[in-house]
Amino acid sequence: MTDDAAYNGRKQKNGWPEIERLYCKVVDALYGPKRGRMLLRLCDRLDRLLAKEDPKQQAILGQECRALVSEARGDLAGAIAHRILEIRLRKRWLESIHEPPTQVEKSLLKSDGPADLADRYDLLAILFHDAGHLKNAIDALWQSRELCELHGIKFDGKDLLRDYLVEYQSKAPGQKKVASRRH
Repeated sequence: MTDDAAYNGRKQKNGWPEIERLYCKVVDALYGPKRGRMLLRLCDRLDRLLAKEDPKQQAILGQECRALVSEARGDLAGAIAHRILEIRLRKRWLESIHEPPTQVEKSLLKSDGPADLADRYDLLAILFHDAGHLKNAIDALWQSRELCELHGIKFDGKDLLRDYLVEYQSKAPGQKKVASRRH
């Protein structure tokens, strides 16, 4: 029996609902107590579905999943690249929203709006930090903060930004302290 043929004794679903289900399982396995071989099997299944459903890599969820799979496999450069593409696609989608938003757009914005875009910048910052690109991590958090200020939403990366700035300042003795950044 192949991975695609069965899952827990049932015929496995295909398409985006299955991708969403696998995405949640990968998140749980990556950030929860379970890791290892199960995580890699989930990533392999998710990869196969993404190749079938999003071969041109144009879907926001597809990029989000690819970033997660790359992170799970320890490919931080790949995770960063996919997260950047996801952010670009999310920004493009948000820019396409009508003013005022239609009922459908209002509904979609509840689960996929500026706060979610800010969260993706925070995740990108963590990836940059883990890859040793501290300045890029700080820049991503500034973008998240500015987006939150623009839309009047809570900036969840405040502690992360503070910690990364302290780390940056400790690694660059003799340089001026970075207190804030304004464009």
